[in-house]
Amino acid sequence: MLHDEVSFVCKKRVLLIGIAFIIMCMFLLGRLFFIQIIKNNEYSRKAVQQRLMTVPLAIERGNIYDRNLIPFTGRDIKKYIIVYPDYIQDKETIASVISQLSISKKDDILKELQSGADTLEYVYEKENTELLNLIEEGKLKGVMALEKNHRYSDKSIGRHVIGYISKSDKKGEMGIERSMDNYLSSATGKSLIAVVDSSKNIIPGLGFRKIQSNNKGLNYGIKLTLDYHIQNIVEKIMEKNRVNGAVVVMDIKTGEILAMASHPHYEQDDIKKYINSNGEELINKAIWPYDLGSVFKIVVAAAAIESGKVDLDQKYVCEGNITVGNSVINCSTYESHKDKEISIDEAFALSCNTAFVKIGIELGADVILDMAKKFGLGEKQCFELLEEKSGYIPKPEEDGIGNISIGQGKIQVTPLQVTAMMCTIANNGIRYNSRLVDELINDDGVTIKKIERGYPEIVLSPTTAYRLKKMLRDVTTLGTGKQADIGKELGGSSGKTGTAETGIDNGRIIHGWFTGFIPSNDPKYAITVFINNGRSGGRSAAPVFKQIGEDIMKTIRR
Repeated sequence: MLHDEVSFVCKKRVLLIGIAFIIMCMFLLGRLFFIQIIKNNEYSRKAVQQRLMTVPLAIERGNIYDRNLIPFTGRDIKKYIIVYPDYIQDKETIASVISQLSISKKDDILKELQSGADTLEYVYEKENTELLNLIEEGKLKGVMALEKNHRYSDKSIGRHVIGYISKSDKKGEMGIERSMDNYLSSATGKSLIAVVDSSKNIIPGLGFRKIQSNNKGLNYGIKLTLDYHIQNIVEKIMEKNRVNGAVVVMDIKTGEILAMASHPHYEQDDIKKYINSNGEELINKAIWPYDLGSVFKIVVAAAAIESGKVDLDQKYVCEGNITVGNSVINCSTYESHKDKEISIDEAFALSCNTAFVKIGIELGADVILDMAKKFGLGEKQCFELLEEKSGYIPKPEEDGIGNISIGQGKIQVTPLQVTAMMCTIANNGIRYNSRLVDELINDDGVTIKKIERGYPEIVLSPTTAYRLKKMLRDVTTLGTGKQADIGKELGGSSGKTGTAETGIDNGRIIHGWFTGFIPSNDPKYAITVFINNGRSGGRSAAPVFKQIGEDIMKTIRR
């Protein structure tokens, strides 16, 4: 009897334990079902998030395009070395590795690693497969390698217009990068999400994916009026001729800037090397003021024709020099018209100083300088380039009529101003504001905002403009600018030479200019060539004008 009771109790205990075990198993199975089935997505997401890392994709800025949406920025894809200083213990070693992969110096990298920055990036420039493999295989803690768009290229053009951004805060420091920084600085941004291990190394095979932030702003791109192909033509010819100076090309009918180049140029990714340079690489000479010389005779001629104060049929005799006050002004082209009576048209074509001083005395300084201001000389032309200088047109009492009549003395203008003046003449006396920025666009190239053109202004009567255009044509067929003529088969060139004495280096620095328009029979493009210390406009600037003009007319269909 006792044995049966003991047996019953044992069986009961086994049963209870079995039931408890079954309940426990069912609970565990239920929990497992809950975790793996019901909460699978949530827990998977949390697990992955613990190993996700956000990698910034290049410099999050809008791109800058030409008038046909050809990009000036973001054209190249390069490999970057991304560094997370907080995950690096031996910064000395990592700095040494990165210096062997990039153009940065070890000491500079070490300072950056110790600066407290969250993320640093370096462009992979030096071929070192062995070290790169170590990074790509995840063997260097806190360092990774990936490819992304590089803002500037070794073959970038339009550098002085585009400008550059600082490496520290990624803000625009020059050119369009600076003036349009508020738009180019991305409002939404894009990043790369990578799955990493505990050492911030990318786990092979799990890949990347792009994400966009939740900001509700717009990404702006900037569409310029520049023509990529014309800009390229200009820069190649400047490089070929080793031009130290500037070239500007404008659309005569609209005032839009089609090309603007300054040489020597600079590397947008390595600004430090130019800080102490005497080569003026960072100066955009197209918007910098220089002595103008005989190109200013255009202003004097315009004033003479428009004012009616000068007998346009009068003849002048050049004696080789003329005395005005205490100054003796020589005529450098005297031999071309020695002992001849010449008209204002001939004096213009042959760039006779003495004849134009006599014309200037008849007109008076006030009339001449007023015409200069009507053309926009001495005033900023393009407010999208904050570096632009206004130049200087003196008051009548500040300079002698002799200097004013031939563009010497205190007169200083920019190549852009001269090109805008030529546009006005070629456009029958109608002046448009110079334009560089055309539109704000989105990532798909769709217009967000069109930049207003402004209203045209009548500067010259059509009669005055017509006579000036004939005089400018004579310069290239009969006068000092023969080397600028593109030939009748292309429509011919019209323009004016300038040789400007500067007084710099005891008078040894003499600038060369040629400004004009093509084709003469149906003006489309105004072009100015300025050569720093070119010595002679007719011999240095005019041939460059011709090469640019010929290439544009042969290759550009507009």
